[in-house]
Amino acid sequence: MSTTAPTKAVFRLSTDQRDIPGIVKLAREAHAESRFGYVPFSAEKVARLAKAAFKDDAKHAVMLAERDGHFVGIAYCSVGEYHLGTDVLLTTIQNINVSKSVRASLSGGKIALGLFRGIETWSQARGSKEILFHVTSAIGLPQSHKLAKRLGFEFIGGSYAKSLPKS
Repeated sequence: MSTTAPTKAVFRLSTDQRDIPGIVKLAREAHAESRFGYVPFSAEKVARLAKAAFKDDAKHAVMLAERDGHFVGIAYCSVGEYHLGTDVLLTTIQNINVSKSVRASLSGGKIALGLFRGIETWSQARGSKEILFHVTSAIGLPQSHKLAKRLGFEFIGGSYAKSLPKS
């Protein structure tokens, strides 16, 4: 029995509605394992967000990592002015996820790095001054922190959540 090694991941911007089923699948997977997995998932909302990004690709990007014909990573980011200032563009990573099926492998790390490189290239092309990376999924927080530091991100704060009692 011979096994073939997986091919290298291909990274690209998605601008095609034919990618939406794969985008929805990755979003559903990320959502299910996140802190917010209890919130009903909306494939329709994900599709609407992707379509809106396709229409305004100067301000929004959906990046995909594909290997062996399967999507294994996704990033969604946007660029805009700081909410209290003008004339400076900042990129915000709204979501970045490597599929759980490859995340813990060596190729999972390469996929994450490829997505971050894509975001950086995309951001520079738009004149963005900084990239903001918020981790709010409550998944792999130590690993995310280590990766962010390795990639040159500076720790500038944190995200906090408080569940409210039922009314």
